Formats: sequence, C-alpha cells, structure tokens
Amino acid sequence: MNARIVAIAACMLSTLLVCGAVRAEDEDGKGSFWMQKKLQYTQAILEGLTSGDFEKIAKNAHSMNVLSHMEKWVRAGSSEYRSQLKIFENANEQLVEMAGEENLDGASIAYVQLTLSCVNCHKVVRDTTPISTSRSK
Repeated sequence: MNARIVAIAACMLSTLLVCGAVRAEDEDGKGSFWMQKKLQYTQAILEGLTSGDFEKIAKNAHSMNVLSHMEKWVRAGSSEYRSQLKIFENANEQLVEMAGEENLDGASIAYVQLTLSCVNCHKVVRDTTPISTSRSK
C-alpha cells in the first residue's frame, strides 16, 4: 500500500514539474513542448499508416491521448479551446479503435479528422493570442 502511495505521489510530482517547465517554455515564446510531442506522434502515426503497422499507429495515438489529457491541466484556456481539444480527443480515440481493429481505411479517416482538428485548434489559438505575444517578436 505504501509503495503504491509513493508511486502515485512520484507520478503527480513529475507531472507538476513537467507542467511547470512547459508553462515557462511557452511563456518564453521558445516553442511548445506539447506541439513538438504531438508532431512526433503524428509523424509516427503517418509512418504506421503508410506501412500498415497497426501497433505503431495504436501506440503513438495512445501516447498522444495521454499527452492531451496532461495538456488539459496546463492549458485550460477558453471554452473554444476546450471544445477543439474534445474534437481532437474524439478523433484520436477513433484512431486507436481503428488501429485495434486493423482497419486501415478507418484509421486513415480518423487521421484526417485528427489533422483537421489540429488545424482548427491552431486557428483558435492564433485568434486568441494577445497582441503582445503575437508573431511580431
């Protein structure tokens, strides 16, 4: 029981440390940890789609799902952002499901939906970025 409590506490502490580091990184304008990781996962998913590697698709989609749940805690943001994040999560869950069923067409469609959700979310983020932190830096 004590080992379980220590493990949970360690997990929570590491999450808080990562979130704190990510916030500082985002505020400095040096890039986004979340976007870099999502880009890595989506590239690996595309690799899996093109090679028919369902294990690779599922593994990276699942990792992206975990990452998006962590991101929610850091980027609570606007209601529109939360709506876009929900669309992203739904497409990602569909991708995991289709990979589990080894349905390449279904996984490909879910990947396209996932990509569209990313584009739409970035539109929301750009539209809500304060002028002082816009691309003029």
